Amino acid sequence: MPQNIFGTDGVRGVANADLSCDLAFRLGRAATKFLGPDICIGRDTRLSGTMLESALTAGIMAEGGRPHCCGVIPTPAVALLTVQNELDGGIVISASHNPPEFNGIKFFSRKGMKLPDAVEEEISAWVMSEEAMAADTLPTGAVWVTSSR
Repeated sequence: MPQNIFGTDGVRGVANADLSCDLAFRLGRAATKFLGPDICIGRDTRLSGTMLESALTAGIMAEGGRPHCCGVIPTPAVALLTVQNELDGGIVISASHNPPEFNGIKFFSRKGMKLPDAVEEEISAWVMSEEAMAADTLPTGAVWVTSSR
């Protein structure tokens, strides 16, 4: 069984090393596949946040999802906006108390809560799978025609 990439509070690591744009892209795809198409995204002020937000939104859109980007916003506000706007999930890009070279990606359910460990394990397994890493598995063309709300 592959190692779970989620720690106690999301996926964390040194930005552009452990937490790469490729990984963020796959996590964005996974958000749409496992949570649904409408995903709220917020971030803190770390320099790498904009880069990771771009990769996440690209992954969400690659699966036909709709990212709702809130920019720099406190973590609890993403949970609140996810619930208030009846979105499928939320993502915060933040590493809180870690040194500035780190960043993290934390998922919220449609109820604004941390995902259950079992769901994080499913997401982790998919993100690290050959399917998620293969470029030829990306949806093409019709996903944008059929996924409008």
